[in-house]
Amino acid sequence: MLVVDGLCIDAGRTRIVDHVSFEIPTGRRLGLLGASGSGKSLIASALVGQLPPGVTCTGRILVDGHDVAGLPTPRRPRTARPAMVFQDSSTALNPMVTVGRQLRAPDASALLERVGLRDAERILASHPLELSGGQRQRVCIALALARETSLVIADEPTTALDVINQARVVDALREAASLLFITHDVAVAALLCDHLMIVDSGIVIESGSTAAVLENPTSDRARHMLDVARASDPFRQLVAR
Repeated sequence: MLVVDGLCIDAGRTRIVDHVSFEIPTGRRLGLLGASGSGKSLIASALVGQLPPGVTCTGRILVDGHDVAGLPTPRRPRTARPAMVFQDSSTALNPMVTVGRQLRAPDASALLERVGLRDAERILASHPLELSGGQRQRVCIALALARETSLVIADEPTTALDVINQARVVDALREAASLLFITHDVAVAALLCDHLMIVDSGIVIESGSTAAVLENPTSDRARHMLDVARASDPFRQLVAR
């Protein structure tokens, strides 16, 4: 579904992401972890064809077999446009239009039920600001699932949510056929993803199955990140599910 080979991202003469490579076959949920400024959101922007002005990328990005590195979204084949779920659901949805008009799919009610929104008719008739943050985020996931592509990229979608809504959004993201889940929250990634990749200053420092990365990190920087996560919130277990 996704192959990234030697991806480099530059802002002028400054290299922000340096030769990042990974794959997401159909059915895999990959967690991309890193601190703020590590380059993970720019990687997502390159994958969906929405790099900021003045920022360029090189390398290969194969989505559904199409090499789309450097191509903006409108110039890509429809199946090579990954669906994106952003952190701020209030700006991702049009506040002036009902959910039903934005989720224009024949199976809209079924899509909402797939992401845990049982009161589908009320949700469809509501404007986004009439919903909670967790409900809006699950509507965004339903919109992503309605796209022609089977690849969903979620950039920090649980950061602004309480623990209960985080759990609901994590459950909803399990509906994606293939997923790149970008976060700084190790515990949430461990609950959702079967593979993890950690970036630091634009370089991959750790990659492997979730169990292997959590139980036996090979780099000192990754080990420190996991230790800090455990110490900062000891009640949330870093375990692979």
